[in-house]
Amino acid sequence: MVKLRVLILVGVIVVLGLVVALQPNRTSSVSAADVTSVAVSILPSSLGVDDAPEYVGSKKCKICHIVQYRSWEKLKHAKAFESLKPDQASEIKTQFGLDPSKDYSTDATCLACHTVGFGKPGGYVVPDTKDSKAVKRAKSLEGIGCEMCHGPGESYLKLHKEIMKSKRKYKHDEMFAAGMTPVEESTCLSCHNTKNPTVDKESYTFNYHERLVDGVHEHKPLKLCEDPHATPKPSSPGSGGGS
Repeated sequence: MVKLRVLILVGVIVVLGLVVALQPNRTSSVSAADVTSVAVSILPSSLGVDDAPEYVGSKKCKICHIVQYRSWEKLKHAKAFESLKPDQASEIKTQFGLDPSKDYSTDATCLACHTVGFGKPGGYVVPDTKDSKAVKRAKSLEGIGCEMCHGPGESYLKLHKEIMKSKRKYKHDEMFAAGMTPVEESTCLSCHNTKNPTVDKESYTFNYHERLVDGVHEHKPLKLCEDPHATPKPSSPGSGGGS
């Protein structure tokens, strides 16, 4: 999308330069080259070339992480968007005073934690149902997908592909430098908190370490990674926690 905007504006700049150059009886000292030079110098800021990377959808991650993807598909995270639809998750909605017959799938308050990247550049956007391309794009970002925790994949997907093709070793710092987000407790707490309308505000707690074991995808050692994450282990009995 950015490339298209660049091409369009470059075309406008060229036309503007020609108009200036071809003006009869032109007395101004400003040349067509001056116009083009100034305009090109402001291209990055005016077009947002430095925009944040876009989200690519979990299926792009499946190519390299099939085990993790298949285990994620079975989790509540993968089905989070479905719970926003009418007559889904009716029991818990009723318990906390929500209307189980209402469609919450376009509610901005809910979408922030039931889709990937809602409200962020390249993230989920409620699609025009008549636009098949927009519907397909939105579908790829429904639920709590990989990039909700690991960051928008556009920036590091190319690096993943290069590593898989060359079979070379790498370290996580290389991925982080390319834009991948380190997963920390704060990552989860952005959604797993008392703003959630389906938790008890007084008693709710979130146990990060327990959820790493039981709430996310299967953890499988990465063959080419020289500093793989430690495989999460169940918390000790009595450690407490919540959902």
